[in-house]
Amino acid sequence: MMAGTRSIRLSVELQALMGRAFVWIVGPAYFALLLLLGYRTRGLRAVRRAVGEELDRHRGPWLVCANHLTMIDSLLLIHAMFSLPDHFRRFRQIPWNLPERNNFQSNPVLAVLCYLAKCIAVTRGGDRGEMKRTLDKCAHLMETGQNLLIFPEGGRSRTGRVNAETFSYGVGRFIKDFPGCRVMCLYLRGDEQASYSTVPKLGERFTVAMEVLDLERTAAEGLRAQREYASQIIRRLARMEERHFALCRQRYRGPAGTREPGEKPGCAVS
Repeated sequence: MMAGTRSIRLSVELQALMGRAFVWIVGPAYFALLLLLGYRTRGLRAVRRAVGEELDRHRGPWLVCANHLTMIDSLLLIHAMFSLPDHFRRFRQIPWNLPERNNFQSNPVLAVLCYLAKCIAVTRGGDRGEMKRTLDKCAHLMETGQNLLIFPEGGRSRTGRVNAETFSYGVGRFIKDFPGCRVMCLYLRGDEQASYSTVPKLGERFTVAMEVLDLERTAAEGLRAQREYASQIIRRLARMEERHFALCRQRYRGPAGTREPGEKPGCAVS
């Protein structure tokens, strides 16, 4: 995959420069927003430490692949991966993400915030030229050792579970074209998140798990190779989901002492 024209390179580098310049505003603002919404994540410090160790061990590029249930999953995942101080000292390691343009472009303030938060807009069903420009931006990022956050399901799961049958092959294209990239799988879910939604419930409590996937390389070419790599990622996310629900049942059906203070019994989906 070609990295694209000089204009694309300059466009991405300018966006990164602007994001770094305004992270002092954007970072605290979205941390404050999540706090205002009452969102909490279990074991946050341990997850951030594990993520940091992996990012330091391999300097990039990384494909961060996650399940997808709400329209603010990217925000929640970045919060789970990086503390507020990390946003200043590890800004380059924060992954770029690819939100659907129609979800934010009509709101000028939201569009500016997404631009500063390392978002590259994607238009589903857009023309070939626009899609090529998006892919060229991603290629430039991968070539320069930067990281991408991708939802391999291609959209929010309508069943509330990882869809291991119907998924996008797009993530497989990056793996095929950039054999030096590594894959980090994240599974994040709120206790009350039974299905997909716009945003999680107020006061939601999340569980997040991180695993590095060592891909089995394939000799296949083209779409077959893309499908094989994407399938490996989806299967890993599905296994992480099964472990999540097993731990959820264990936590809530076990002795009362296994629950943290203030936790309510119950599990959204089992």
